[in-house]
Amino acid sequence: MSPGRKRCAKRPMALLIGCLAVAIGLTAKIALAADTPKKAASKKSHDEPDRAYDIDPVEASLNQHYQQPFRPQFHYTAIQGHIGDATGLIYDQGEYHLFCMFDKWERRRNRHKCWGHTVSRDCLHWEELPPVLDTLIDHKPGSGSGVVDWNNSLGLRTGPHKTLVIFYTDYQTGSCIAYSNDAGRTWVRHPRNPVIAGTADARDPTVFWYAPAAEWRMVRYEKQGFAFYGSASLLDWTPFSRIEGFYECPDLIELPVEGSSGQRKWVLMAADGSYALGSFDGHEFKPEATGLRVERSKSIYASQTWKKTPDGNSSAIQMGFLRYPSEPRLTWHNQMSIPCELKLREFPEGVRLCRLPIDEINNLRVAQQVWRDLTVGPGQNPLSAIQGDLFDIRAEIELAGAADFAVTARGQTVSYSVKGEEFTLGHTKAPLKPAAKRVRFQMLVDRSSIELFADQGQATISQVVFPDPNDRGLSLTSEGGDIRVISLQVNRLESIWLEVESRLGRPRTSAMSDK
Repeated sequence: MSPGRKRCAKRPMALLIGCLAVAIGLTAKIALAADTPKKAASKKSHDEPDRAYDIDPVEASLNQHYQQPFRPQFHYTAIQGHIGDATGLIYDQGEYHLFCMFDKWERRRNRHKCWGHTVSRDCLHWEELPPVLDTLIDHKPGSGSGVVDWNNSLGLRTGPHKTLVIFYTDYQTGSCIAYSNDAGRTWVRHPRNPVIAGTADARDPTVFWYAPAAEWRMVRYEKQGFAFYGSASLLDWTPFSRIEGFYECPDLIELPVEGSSGQRKWVLMAADGSYALGSFDGHEFKPEATGLRVERSKSIYASQTWKKTPDGNSSAIQMGFLRYPSEPRLTWHNQMSIPCELKLREFPEGVRLCRLPIDEINNLRVAQQVWRDLTVGPGQNPLSAIQGDLFDIRAEIELAGAADFAVTARGQTVSYSVKGEEFTLGHTKAPLKPAAKRVRFQMLVDRSSIELFADQGQATISQVVFPDPNDRGLSLTSEGGDIRVISLQVNRLESIWLEVESRLGRPRTSAMSDK
């Protein structure tokens, strides 16, 4: 026994109690200090995690389903966690593989960063698979792409399935690859990684087959531009050329020009949705028109395309991610855009890229109302009796004498100005010059997004919204005069998650989206 403890033991009981009280007080002060924010610490350590983005495990456990008021019902979301850039889009044996940047435990991709993985037979109904790559081993891996090694360039095929290959960014080594011989269910990192070394502002390798040379080509972001490479083996890459003025997540596809026999153009796209039209000889991209846009908002980022055949003669289906704000604090964060088929069409100003939702969305219809040859004047609303939360609205409207018209769904308004010849959704505008004073459009309304496709998809606007869950109304109104509705479809849609929810033990009582 220490001298101090002996002294306490020999003194009266009151003194002993006093000693205990001091000890308890010191313990309480230490505990209080641990729980009290340190106001003096004005700057966080670089390695100190920002817990503001964390997803609470208890809250997450109560939300392992798809029926929340803001959960998208026909757009892909992870059941939990942050999703970002579309990356590694592969079509193989009737399956669409969607990889995307993923963090299961944060509302941003940071401390648990990897690639999320999901598959679909129709590009709408998705089955989540285990994530691939690793936060530590692959150094918080970045974006890339994926291909079917259809001619066994790697020489790694071992069974009935063609080898699938993903190209990803390792921020400490360079551009790396992983491969799968079981239809994408398990993945192996190649021992020769990185296939292109270097990490100084270099990332996002996009790889595709270039049929004229019977070789593979890569476009990679490097220092405020895109660099082009070639390879026969998918392992050894030769640098060819670069083009300046493009930023992040490149994609390069060749498309026919509709209605123009034999004319084809290459489309070079960047992460922000801007694109250039031009020619590509396998070594160099030569732009003919630059700074073009089809998506007018800044909500969609880092889109990529599925290329169904190695010769590039199939349709191209594009998907990006729709960026959420930090609030409300959901247990999932961000959603993927609706898959869109890309086409090149002729307009008075030249050839332009167009995007329209894939036809498979028609299979989600559970109810439809149709109007034809209907006149709508100021103060009238032919849709006043309709209530719901998921819609696919398609219309052709003649601008008889109105100054503008608007469609409002769940409190969110898409308007068209006759004078300005433009659509407006939120703060974003999309120009549309009507032919014969007729405006055509398609509008997709989900629980936390609206996507507008003007006319042939020549201008689109995508916006994240968080409407009042109790506002389920729909309206079509005009101002300054009448509009003539040539045709109007209001399609009610069902959720893509019904089968998944049944497996989770949370089946809905009705196939209707809002039940």
